[in-house]
Amino acid sequence: QGDLDRALSAAKQATKHNPDLAHTQTILGFSYLTKIKTGKAKKAFEKAISLDQAAPLPHLGLGLAIIREGHLEQGRIEIEAATSLDPRNSLIRSYMGKAYYEEKRNDLSAEQFALAKQLDPKDPTPWYYNAIRKHRENDPVSALSDLEKSKELNDNRAVYRSQLLLDQDEAARNINQARIYQD
Repeated sequence: QGDLDRALSAAKQATKHNPDLAHTQTILGFSYLTKIKTGKAKKAFEKAISLDQAAPLPHLGLGLAIIREGHLEQGRIEIEAATSLDPRNSLIRSYMGKAYYEEKRNDLSAEQFALAKQLDPKDPTPWYYNAIRKHRENDPVSALSDLEKSKELNDNRAVYRSQLLLDQDEAARNINQARIYQD
């Protein structure tokens, strides 16, 4: 619903009831990450990993937190760990592609986005990130096509996101679309 304070409060309460569940620690980590409290997020993700080394989401979260702090290579390594633990997860593949893209490893990023699209054809995320990649590689026509596809698929996220957040997703896509048209 976009209420980050209540989400963080609920996550803290869940971890008080049972601090030894990797899933509650993971949720707490993502709650801190949405509030840009990366130090606390990293601690929660690290605890989740210590409780369940086979869980991919704490590795994804830890990677995102590390990248947020400016350590791209170290964060990418954590996202690679998440990918190896759940290779059929479209969203994790999308973030893997985004990390490779940020490292200027465009062939690897394109491969990850293609895999993510195959794994979940209804997920707008790989289409969106791939549009950004293509735009920056001076392929505006193909970028526009991917961006349009991501906009078409955006409502598939309605189960996970409030209308406000879906509208924010749409606004971000519109900004990128304007940049592509401008180019």
